[in-house]
Amino acid sequence: MPESIANLKRENNDLKSKVSTLTEEISRLKDLFQQQSSSAAPSAKEKSHSLEFLSKEYDDFLLFKTTANKELQRLSSQLSQVKARVDAIANAIDEFQEYSFQYNVKIVGVPEVCSDEAASTTSKLCVKLFKEMGENISIQDIDTAHRVPQRNNAGNPKPIVCRFVRRLVKESLMSHRKEISNVTPAAVGLPEGSSLSSARIYDHLSPRMQAVLFQAKRVKEELHYQYCWSKGPVICLRKDSTSRIIKLKSMADLDELKRKLAIEG
Repeated sequence: MPESIANLKRENNDLKSKVSTLTEEISRLKDLFQQQSSSAAPSAKEKSHSLEFLSKEYDDFLLFKTTANKELQRLSSQLSQVKARVDAIANAIDEFQEYSFQYNVKIVGVPEVCSDEAASTTSKLCVKLFKEMGENISIQDIDTAHRVPQRNNAGNPKPIVCRFVRRLVKESLMSHRKEISNVTPAAVGLPEGSSLSSARIYDHLSPRMQAVLFQAKRVKEELHYQYCWSKGPVICLRKDSTSRIIKLKSMADLDELKRKLAIEG
């Protein structure tokens, strides 16, 4: 089970404190370098005793070098700890999002009931839609359903994100998602003239996996693959109907695929 958001926030606050401390330490180290540089210029009296001056400068330089090395080692050690913490927090956030998004579907191409459609109205619309698809899903099976804004809607209806209380309900719906094309707008109470011809149901991907899907689609075009789709928290690539399915769970998987293809090509 992923860590709670509260734990992640505490980790993040601790990380901010570490970064602040490191910033102060780096600033102090810079001051040491500036002081050393200022003291390096000899005075007229020091110039008259050049041998004595050079000896003193050398001793000061060795002392400064030893001090600076210790400071750099300490800062490097702390930076390594901060990096490890950053990676841990990033992984924890990814795990939490992946776990949470497993309960969601994203529905596109469904017209809005009204211009200011409330979440309760959207939830009821989803229930009607699922019923017409042959799915016995009640309002109690839905945690929440709401419209989400999109960057370039071009006049298209806002997508719906529907979150179920059980993953089994979602999986059942996804196994029959193509049935949405058989639903008539009037049957679910949509305004006259509405169309569901472009309605589709997808897995709702986390931001991390959306980025993987975006890059995977670019690879698909570059390599002239025929298929690229998501299945749960996994992105799938396939060259053609006879080739094996390549499963991607992270950007690292995609980078490794590109590396292998570059070697083979």
